[in-house]
Amino acid sequence: MYRRDEKLFLSSRFSLAILCFAGYDSADFLAMSDGKTSIVILAAGKGKRMGLEIPKVLVEVNGKPMLGYLLEAVEASGVNGKPIVVYGPGVERVCDYVGDRAICVFQKEQLGTANAVSAAREAIKGSLCVAVLNGDNPFISGETIARIAEYHDQKPCPIIVAVGTVDSYDGWKEAFRSFGRVLRDRRGLITAIREAKDASEEELAVREVNSGFYVFDGCWLWENIGRVSNRNAQGEYYLTDLIQMAVDHGLPVRTFPIPLEECVGVNRREDRDIAEMIAQKRNK
Repeated sequence: MYRRDEKLFLSSRFSLAILCFAGYDSADFLAMSDGKTSIVILAAGKGKRMGLEIPKVLVEVNGKPMLGYLLEAVEASGVNGKPIVVYGPGVERVCDYVGDRAICVFQKEQLGTANAVSAAREAIKGSLCVAVLNGDNPFISGETIARIAEYHDQKPCPIIVAVGTVDSYDGWKEAFRSFGRVLRDRRGLITAIREAKDASEEELAVREVNSGFYVFDGCWLWENIGRVSNRNAQGEYYLTDLIQMAVDHGLPVRTFPIPLEECVGVNRREDRDIAEMIAQKRNK
């Protein structure tokens, strides 16, 4: 079934691409993306967990807002077109900071990561590849963005997940205990991304973690994101449900290894301390 559905995905991809382009003005399309890859940065969170009354992505790491690191990385990646920054109520300062470096899109309600990406749909219609970055992951590099986009071109599939591997969960790497685990079958194929809070003891021992950086086939994404359900404890719509959707249909979900430091996310004061350490180390 895996092979059959993978071939079906590949053979239908060209037809889906035509449907994605249908009805869009070419000038508008070219103004929004390079026709291949669009980048979405999720930036609707607040910094309350860190005791700060500012948008989370504007929290500084080594003297620079986290969003600043990502905007620089996107520019360095060489991906044409401005990135899309999705912001929410109460974090309008994000747009002031972004200026003309990106296109800001408003997420009316914070209903999860899939809902945030859906808010960006009109701004990136027609893109064949959609890269999604978390605004609180400041160390994703331009080189990584460029390489994973190229990998998607070479090996088309519905989803690529950027992953990191820890040798232990001790020391500064303890922060990765809260990350989702990448679960695989005996053939090495992804079977699920299991959130830490839902994982068994055996699954928590897995050392391959989800960075939260995804690359989607654009046509497949828009065809399926509306099917994501909010039937979960938080009542939110999650991008990781798309991974399970692809797996359940026998479609290939690939992983792309990135340096562990690039997986670091900043959600707590302790995470910020780790990020400061990494940033200072890089500047030496």
